[in-house]
Amino acid sequence: MERLFKDIFRQLLHDNSINAYKLSKDTGISEALISYWKNGKQLPKYDSLNLLCDYFNVSADYLLGRTDEQTITHSTSNINSNFVQGNGSVSVTGSILGSGSISTTIPTKQSEEQSTELSSEEIEILDIYRSLNVRNKNKFLSFILDIEKEN
Repeated sequence: MERLFKDIFRQLLHDNSINAYKLSKDTGISEALISYWKNGKQLPKYDSLNLLCDYFNVSADYLLGRTDEQTITHSTSNINSNFVQGNGSVSVTGSILGSGSISTTIPTKQSEEQSTELSSEEIEILDIYRSLNVRNKNKFLSFILDIEKEN
C-alpha cells in the first residue's frame, strides 16, 4: 500500500504532539499551507520540504512515502575543536540508525592563514547555531551568506 505525504505528515504531527500553530510558529510556514498539506490539497515545495525534514528529523524520501525508514541520523557530538586534522582533512564520526558507526575523512583545501583548530569564537558560533530552531537556523545561514557575498 502506497503511503501518501498527507498521511505521513499527519502521523508526524500526531506522534510529536505538534499542531499547525506550533509548526507555523517554529518554521515560519503559514497555517493555511500546513492545512493544505494535511488535507492532501498540495505537496510542499522544495524549501518547505527541507524545513519539514529538518524539523521532524526525517528524510525527504520518508516524507514523500518512498521509504519506511524515517531517517539516517548523523551524530555531530563527536565534532569538536580538533575535528580538522593536521593534514587539512576533516574527520567525522557518527552512527547510522544506531546500528554501528561510520567514520570518514574529507579532504579540505587549507590556506596559510587558516588554523587547524577552531577558535573559541568559532566554537561559540557553532554552539549558538546548534541551539537554534529550524527557522532561526535558516535565518542565521542566510545572514552569514549575505555577509559572505559582501566580501
